[in-house]
Amino acid sequence: MPRRRAARKSKTWYQVYAVDVFPGKWIGETPASDPELVIGRNVEVVVRDITGDFMHEKYKLWFRIFRVDGSKAYARFIKEMLNRDYLRSIVQRRTSRVDIMVEGTTKDGHHVRVFYIIITSVRVRHSQERAIRARVVEYLSEQIPQLTLEEIVKSSIFNEPVNFSESIRQLSTKIAPIKNIEPRKIVVLRFGEATPSLEKEEPEAEEPPIQEA
Repeated sequence: MPRRRAARKSKTWYQVYAVDVFPGKWIGETPASDPELVIGRNVEVVVRDITGDFMHEKYKLWFRIFRVDGSKAYARFIKEMLNRDYLRSIVQRRTSRVDIMVEGTTKDGHHVRVFYIIITSVRVRHSQERAIRARVVEYLSEQIPQLTLEEIVKSSIFNEPVNFSESIRQLSTKIAPIKNIEPRKIVVLRFGEATPSLEKEEPEAEEPPIQEA
């Protein structure tokens, strides 16, 4: 006799909201037949989709879902990355690329690794690259413990509350002319012990956009 097929459990679409960096913002949706299957999923969002500013198209954020409440899912920031096409466009001939990597613990206890890329206006010597790298690493190493994770991400993308780009430019132009400064990647290596509170974010959570037929 043929085996009976097990009935498929219908899937629910869970609306995903950020709890940090952009608290209460709707960042996407994900389907699952069981809410437990949603926990641990990563959600990718382009910053422009949150701000509406085309200048933010080059930045992507990843959030990881850690809690589900009804049809809502809540996610915390885990990574920022610069769009690869944009990255390739700014690395040009007759310029030099200086890569920066700094690791530290934020004011709110998250262990992070921050990568910056600096493009000089002209090709420079390796000694100049090393000098730029040393100054910027020292600067970012001092800033990370003084700021929360949210402040670090926003300072990297929006230059608020701290204008990272301008400070890095001032340090670097003393050594060589600078063309571009960008946060290439920000990664959370280990979360702090505190669990994000939803008391503030939940009432402010935006409704997802209505999908047109």
